[in-house]
Amino acid sequence: MLPRSLSFLDLETTGINSNFNKVIEIGIIRVDDDKITKEFQSLIDPGIGIPVSIQDMTGIRSADLEIAPTFYELADEIREILDGSILVAHNVRFDYGFLKSEFRQIDTSFNMKHFCSVKLARDLFPGLDHYNLDAIIRHFNLSCENRHRAFDDAKVIYDFYNKIQESVSEDFIAAAINRALKKPSVPIGLSEKVLDDLPESPGVYIFYGEDKYPIYIGKSVNIRDRVLSHFSNDHSLLKDMQISQEVKHVDTIRTAGELGALLLESTLIKKYQPLYNQMLREARRMIIILRDTNDDGYSTIRVKEVEKIEVSESEEIIGVFRSQKQLKNHLFELCKQFSLCPKIMDLEHSQKSCFYYHLKMCNGACIGKESSFRYNLRFTEAFFKYKLKRWYFDTPVLIKEKGELEEGFIIDKWCLLGSVKSEADLSEISNDYRFDLDTYKILSKFLLHPPKNISVKPIHLGNHNRVNNN
Repeated sequence: MLPRSLSFLDLETTGINSNFNKVIEIGIIRVDDDKITKEFQSLIDPGIGIPVSIQDMTGIRSADLEIAPTFYELADEIREILDGSILVAHNVRFDYGFLKSEFRQIDTSFNMKHFCSVKLARDLFPGLDHYNLDAIIRHFNLSCENRHRAFDDAKVIYDFYNKIQESVSEDFIAAAINRALKKPSVPIGLSEKVLDDLPESPGVYIFYGEDKYPIYIGKSVNIRDRVLSHFSNDHSLLKDMQISQEVKHVDTIRTAGELGALLLESTLIKKYQPLYNQMLREARRMIIILRDTNDDGYSTIRVKEVEKIEVSESEEIIGVFRSQKQLKNHLFELCKQFSLCPKIMDLEHSQKSCFYYHLKMCNGACIGKESSFRYNLRFTEAFFKYKLKRWYFDTPVLIKEKGELEEGFIIDKWCLLGSVKSEADLSEISNDYRFDLDTYKILSKFLLHPPKNISVKPIHLGNHNRVNNN
């Protein structure tokens, strides 16, 4: 049975980023029991400028919006029109995400059932070359007087829905709609087959953009589930919305398990520097701190700005930071938590006692009132969990991970020297020691509590890189 109430909607916006861009036009056609019951169209004053590219595409000028109502002024009417219906849009992820954002900015929640007409077209007409709105107009011989205007585009979606009812049975359409309501929206740039062929196994997936360059690299113990989650109907993540607009191709690389996926993801992100992998992209410079002692015997820190961490000093590092601001916030927090002296930590330069001493947050180390022995014990405690761990072994190790596949990783002093399929490949291992902070974090977690599918074996990479069988 087909839904009784549908609202066909289209928005024009100042860009694709719903956190920064705004809606400038809305068009809605409300249908109840196959009859149009409401039509709504309006320009909307976004309160910001309109890029020239948007003006050229839509024909909407800044002057046109000067006397237009704001979204706040239209919100109640829009909600009333949509109430009780299912929202239908072409690339619904985009339109629904912008609606949620506009309502959120006026402190109002907004949720409703919705499905994508792109998905509906793919399901019912799988042989088409393209599924964007222009392709739908051409293939089904539809008319659109003002393309890229909200109401006219909404009318095209409504006409398409009517058109398919002429050639497809109601049961098939109803089943396709039910699938569209439950399944993630497929980005316009991808085919359904690409997502259907995704492996349900551990590994790494790579999203490519228009120029065939990676825009995002991710990992999962189930590649298929994780990739589909990017295109789910949860529009809370701006990054996922942007990726869905830009992705044109997906590659996958299977691994034996989670460890292999994590290491490969980290390596590939640093190699390709994808736009949407901000967290793991390699920073050009890092700030490290090492333990030092001042002239009075009190433990303090020595700060160094480096491009890479030397293996020889990694065990002396008691903190790694991406910025001076992050470092200072961290140090002030430790001073508060462990009653350390901000003057000794070089956070303030008073002539006598520090400011914290007057607040009874420092025990007087800055004026010799507290012994260096007691102070240094607290200093050690404060930085203990941030100190880079000593390498657990006296030799390199072979870490084997087993799943549907089997992989081996050669690690020494927290450095990934290479991966092998069998111990016969050890002769090919590099002697290039490069300490990588992300690799360290991954390995320290797995080596501290190895899962059942991971084994660790000490080896020697000396003469002919033979394995030590002792």
